[in-house]
Amino acid sequence: MKILSVSTATNHLSVALNNYETIVEEKNEQDQRNHSEHLDPMIAAILKENNLQLKDLDRFAVAIGPGSYTGLRIGITTVKMFASILNKEVVGISTLQALAKSIDEQNTLIVTGLDARNDNYFAGAYVNNAEKMPEMVIPDGHYHIDVLLKAVSAYLAENDLTKVIFVGTGLAKQDEQIKAMGIDYTYATEEQNELHAGLIGQLAVTAQPVDPDQLLPRYLRRTQAEVDWHKKTGKPFGPDSDYVEEV
Repeated sequence: MKILSVSTATNHLSVALNNYETIVEEKNEQDQRNHSEHLDPMIAAILKENNLQLKDLDRFAVAIGPGSYTGLRIGITTVKMFASILNKEVVGISTLQALAKSIDEQNTLIVTGLDARNDNYFAGAYVNNAEKMPEMVIPDGHYHIDVLLKAVSAYLAENDLTKVIFVGTGLAKQDEQIKAMGIDYTYATEEQNELHAGLIGQLAVTAQPVDPDQLLPRYLRRTQAEVDWHKKTGKPFGPDSDYVEEV
């Protein structure tokens, strides 16, 4: 199965070609902040270097969030278009699960997080199963650090795990609070803290394909536009596009 995977969820742009779990090629670009300009050329380069065309692929995969609102839409819109036009399979992968996939240790709680500022994080926690696939044990969500660490402590108290690895961005600045928990913990390497499309491709092998029209971002918190719309209209939150007004 040939899988093209994309991540535009963070400031790290990543595109990969997988053959099942094997990462054939991965291209990465750090902190350029112009994913909309660079994504298509990176895809074209990977295909050309491997003598493939889009029609030769079997499945598309993309990080669906959490992450940058604009960034997520760039990646998701791209793979939705490819899958729809070419009638190919498409899957969405949690950004946080993809970060957890960089850790292959077992009997370890893998806490993944993206800095959401003001001591808040888009975060979740995972444990690798026998096949070293990360399974979610603390749901992906938008957490204040106090709430997140309380959930970590509760999980450790109820399960036979003693080691924790923190993966992602901004978690090390909470070291004083983490150290106060009295747990055995480490931080992931710089490489592991980046979101890699090749790992998204590995997760995509067993993920359930969805209709391209049903592939939507998982922001894990409301956009400011949605909040403002809700305050103005008093209407309940609905599907992704319901809050847009005519002007």
